[in-house]
Amino acid sequence: MKKVILSLFVFIAIIALCSCTQQEQPAPQPPQAVNPDIPAVDKMILDPKEWKDKYPLVYESFMKTSMMGDATKESEDLGGQHPIDYLKENPNIAILYEGTGFGKEYYKARGHYYAIEDVVSTARPKPGASCLACKTSEYEKLIVEQGEAVFAKDFQETVQDVEFGITCYNCHRNTPGEKVQITSPQFSEGMKLLKNEPKVGTQACAQCHVEYYFDKKTKQVILPWKNGIGVDEIESYYDEMGFYDWEHPRTGTQLIKVQHPEFEMYSGSAHDTMLVSCVDCHMPKVVENNQEYRSHWAKSPLKTPEESCGKCHGSQAKNMVVEVEKIQKEIDEMEVDVSDKLVKLTKDLTAAIEAKKLDDKTLENLRSLHRKAQYRWDFVFVENSTGFHNETKAKDALNDAEKYAEEALDIVEKL
Repeated sequence: MKKVILSLFVFIAIIALCSCTQQEQPAPQPPQAVNPDIPAVDKMILDPKEWKDKYPLVYESFMKTSMMGDATKESEDLGGQHPIDYLKENPNIAILYEGTGFGKEYYKARGHYYAIEDVVSTARPKPGASCLACKTSEYEKLIVEQGEAVFAKDFQETVQDVEFGITCYNCHRNTPGEKVQITSPQFSEGMKLLKNEPKVGTQACAQCHVEYYFDKKTKQVILPWKNGIGVDEIESYYDEMGFYDWEHPRTGTQLIKVQHPEFEMYSGSAHDTMLVSCVDCHMPKVVENNQEYRSHWAKSPLKTPEESCGKCHGSQAKNMVVEVEKIQKEIDEMEVDVSDKLVKLTKDLTAAIEAKKLDDKTLENLRSLHRKAQYRWDFVFVENSTGFHNETKAKDALNDAEKYAEEALDIVEKL
């Protein structure tokens, strides 16, 4: 009898202990509780006009992102008065990007003012609503409302309810004039993988100006930084997970389509080492009506060399435009030369495959060299500074791309 009573006591104690343990488990928290800086949805200030009266000069400078030239406003149609079609300027990319949307339509990006309009207008396919990640201030709102399920939601359906493009909220939430806040979930995760935290003025831009990929199942935007943020380190990450964006229809090569790795390219550069942030150059402090403010006309520093470069380069600031363009011209010429070799490799490899000249091992090696070469060329080609952010890194990547392409061409020529 005592044994029975003792057994019942132990059983009840276990149940009680389990109940206490279960009760002590924290309940799932909504995003606002995880990050108290996220306002409630009905409190989010998403419209930039709400700040027009408090920060008139900043607001007007932000509205300048609707311009391509110093005083020329774009029309509302893609390309506007400055139709810059990469496929016409660089015929090689139609072959190199064949099998992707970029091989059919590829326009130069316009200012932040057009972010949502241009992503809607492009004919390139969108894997999900996660394509809105860096195009609208409402992305965080969507995540708070719908959770991570929003990533895979139909893009066209989701965007119908989106009103605003990039606004003050993207970088400040409800506190413009006070501090930068990270609203990009992928960058918040990516920051955990960095050895050193970037300057705040760099974080604001690096939220979006990075290389990324979509998880094939969830469609979540992910930054490939697990092994580091260098060209080789990102490649090794993709290789380890067997990742590829598409298979080239001619060669069968599983290729990586790089996005816009401005942050990765800039990291480790001379300016970065001297703790110069992105906004120091692209959004410099300016004086207007005897008032100093930080311009939010996020544009090329070459449009405002005295304000963007003068703080460090002094009287030499005016000469910086010539120096920068000299570097960019050299990188551009290298890009064209490498793309010529990549096109030749694509055509020659295709011919060798069709002629059945390749055994499996040789074909695998050639496709590997093709992947390595095109990835490095693409890393520099799609980075918006045309090599200036980090001249050394850009040249190294292009030289390696050329080396891999030539190695593959030598193999094909000897068949």
